[in-house]
Amino acid sequence: MLTRLTMCLTPALIVLVAGAARGEPQMRTAELIGVPIRAITYGNSHGIIARSPEGRDGMFYIGYYSTTGGELVGYHADSGEHVRLRLGSSGGYGGCVGSDGALYLGGVGPGDLYRYDPATGELQDLGGSQFGASYIWATAASPDGKVYCACYPTCSVIEYDIASGEMRDLGTLNPERKYARSICVDDSGKVWAGVGIGAQLFVIEPATGERRQVLPEQYLGNSSCYDLQVSGRYVFASVLQDAGLLVFDAESEEVVRRVPTPEDTVWWMNCHGAPAGEAYFFAIPDGDLYHYDVEADELTLLAEHLGQCEQVVDGRFVHGIDDQEYFLYDLETGEHIEKRELAEARDGMRVQTLAGDASGNIFGSTYINQHMFGYRPDTGRITDLGKVIRVGGQVDSMHAGRDGRIYMGAYVRATLSIFDPSLPWRPGMSRDSNPRELGEIGHGQYRTRAIALGPDDRIWVGSIPSYNSGPTGAFSVWDPESGEHRSWLDLVPGGAVGAIGVGERYLYCAGGGRFFVWDPVAEAKALELEMAVSSLAVAPDGTVVISAGDEIALFDPESLEVTQTTTSPIGAMTSMICAPDGNIYGVSDAAVAMVEPGTWQATKIADEGGKLLAADADSTLYFARGAQLWRLRVAEMIERGGQ
Repeated sequence: MLTRLTMCLTPALIVLVAGAARGEPQMRTAELIGVPIRAITYGNSHGIIARSPEGRDGMFYIGYYSTTGGELVGYHADSGEHVRLRLGSSGGYGGCVGSDGALYLGGVGPGDLYRYDPATGELQDLGGSQFGASYIWATAASPDGKVYCACYPTCSVIEYDIASGEMRDLGTLNPERKYARSICVDDSGKVWAGVGIGAQLFVIEPATGERRQVLPEQYLGNSSCYDLQVSGRYVFASVLQDAGLLVFDAESEEVVRRVPTPEDTVWWMNCHGAPAGEAYFFAIPDGDLYHYDVEADELTLLAEHLGQCEQVVDGRFVHGIDDQEYFLYDLETGEHIEKRELAEARDGMRVQTLAGDASGNIFGSTYINQHMFGYRPDTGRITDLGKVIRVGGQVDSMHAGRDGRIYMGAYVRATLSIFDPSLPWRPGMSRDSNPRELGEIGHGQYRTRAIALGPDDRIWVGSIPSYNSGPTGAFSVWDPESGEHRSWLDLVPGGAVGAIGVGERYLYCAGGGRFFVWDPVAEAKALELEMAVSSLAVAPDGTVVISAGDEIALFDPESLEVTQTTTSPIGAMTSMICAPDGNIYGVSDAAVAMVEPGTWQATKIADEGGKLLAADADSTLYFARGAQLWRLRVAEMIERGGQ
């Protein structure tokens, strides 16, 4: 039976008081350290082969995404000709070459269509966001001079007429969906548009606006019709999560082949450039490139571990992206002709996680590029350590274990990994890899919200499903030695746990409007309270300090009771930690607060804040503002407060 937490506590309980007998600490301004990672992402972008500004054929173009602004970049391997053009959006995903020879790029935030003419060097914003689009996921050109755009969150298709310059909204494909995720135009001029979440595939007659859903019923439970391409009389559709790649006859609009994903891979992505009736695919996450012949129903492995394969030219040369680098690979010789960085984000990528390890160093990750960074306070040096695991996405939860290692959960597919800062960087899946990729939680989980090394030396994870990947969130355990793992989907409403604190015996967890005490040995709840928790931290004496709305509550691990409450001096705290000095610190967007164990006085110590929170060996605090890492020297403030 649930125990309801009320704030009507007895007068005998000590009320936490903002401020302190030792005097209010002097407010201090945070200091900017820098931008930890300027790595960008090409993961959702479509590479294009087109003419260069100087008139050369065979130039590779692609847009990149960054939270601080994207670009269209181009490179001609033979001549070294290079293009970089700032977009008016955070990125350019969908890309195609129109009938006029210009490049058309789908914008991300806002969802405008961009046109680049290599002959003139002119970049135009053609619009699109006026129809409600914030993302244009994919674009496709038709022989009759149209460009079609698959849009989010309207689940709609936009048509642009190259000759007239007119743009029109063809309307939503399904008002209950948000994602029109992929698009192509078959040889007869019909537009095919893939939908998520969940998966559908529509065929549209542009002249009449008629559309029909053609994805067979047995695949409708999947997440998304993720990637489309045309090859002769066939349309290829990659369907996530587990339908593999479906081959449609464009005339009958029926499935004629299904190509399952190889073992230990999760989905197919299309690579363009094959002759009619054939296709190139690459497998996620390993980046292995395959050739497929529809009539023979024959799949052939061409090369392993290439990365994001975008275009094959003359059946031999592969243009693509491997993390931050463009590559040109020769299938005949089995060697890279060139690998090089095309661009560095000008202003960096948003910081996604932070943690301070036992040595006093700070680690973190950034949005959507799967990179991790380290900061050494003794040298002031920030290092982009590289890509943590094989897939795209990002590390979205991070915990510094008492064993000195960093535990991480990543989107996509809730993949866990462990990093030992004392050992060389050598990412992989073997036991001696560093970071070592452990695997996926499963049960439809996609994003992790909290992770911790428990007192039982197992990894505990809170996660959520995304993209229709599962019915509920989860609370999961993973044994890093044996690889055994299991999940609970029904511990809290919605299943998802979003905060985990570690005590000597228990784990303290929050999610679904509940706070609960978890016994990892018994694998059962010791207590549950109704409480909307935004963050929590465990003090040196085991007391759990909880931020719940505008209040702070103290939870006693011995009596399993809330013993004290007060109004928070900074409102709800989005992140809390226990620093090496023994104090509890919390941050909001606007301020930083300190709770001192023993007196349990809660005090605002800074009139500015940010996202996330970590501390080094001197208890200097670190938080993020967008792509920037900031610090607050609290030791000096505490000393001044005591004078």
